[in-house]
Parts: sequence; C-alpha cells; structure tokens
Amino acid sequence: MTKRTLATLGIIGIAIVAVALAAHPAASGEPARTPGTDGVVAYYFHGNVRCATCKKIEAFADEAVHQGFQEMLENGALTWRVVNVDEPENRHFIDDFQLVTRSVVLAEYDDDAIIRWKNLDKVWQLVRSKDAFIDYVQGETGQFLGEE
Repeated sequence: MTKRTLATLGIIGIAIVAVALAAHPAASGEPARTPGTDGVVAYYFHGNVRCATCKKIEAFADEAVHQGFQEMLENGALTWRVVNVDEPENRHFIDDFQLVTRSVVLAEYDDDAIIRWKNLDKVWQLVRSKDAFIDYVQGETGQFLGEE
C-alpha cells in the first residue's frame, strides 16, 4: 500500500472511532456518573472482550429500560449507563457492586453516594427468552423505583 492509502485508511479509522464514541459516551472513558447528582442508574457493566451473549444482554436491557421507563429517563429520575469496567477509571464498580461477571445493576445515589443497589443476576438465565428477560428487568426496575 502507498503512504497515501495508509493515511486515508488512518483518517477513516479515526472518523469511525469518533462517531462510535459520540454515539456511546460511556465507552469514551468518561465517568459513569456526574458528581453531585441524585437518582437511580440502571447500569450494564462489560469488559473489553464482549461475547455475543454479553452484547445480547446489553441490547435486551437497553430495550427493557428505554421501553418501560421512557418518562423517567426523560425527567432524569432514571439514567441508563453502559460502562466498561476494564477501563482504569471504572474498575471501582467491581468493588462497589461486587461484580463477578458482566452484569445489569440498579443503583440509587444521593449526592454521588450509593444508597442501595441490586444486581439483576437472572439476566444470564433469561437471555435465551427476550420476553422473559425484558419482563424481569422491567419488573425489578419498577420495584426498585417503587412503582410496584
């Protein structure tokens, strides 16, 4: 390949990464929480290596939260975050939520302090049934938010 071709490919690669980071801010390495805020966060925690099942869990959880709690997402009572725990600035979540694998976690914050949290550990068992998975995540999230 010529130097010009390599330079063009490099520019295209940088553009693709920039678009991906803009579409998924949590993937950019920025903190998962804005300090000094209150409310509930629904997290999906992943690592650098992402299997097909892990990606499916993220997609189903994203759909469950966005379809079931759109109004709460819009008014800020609930936030959805996808966080890579292999990033150095996010490793504290492993201890914060006692993570042993890729997980969906609900956490309530008061002025950046964790008040309570719940790991939705059945997502791995339910990932083969999208409807059961979404029902589970929406039910647990509703209970956590005090809706049920």
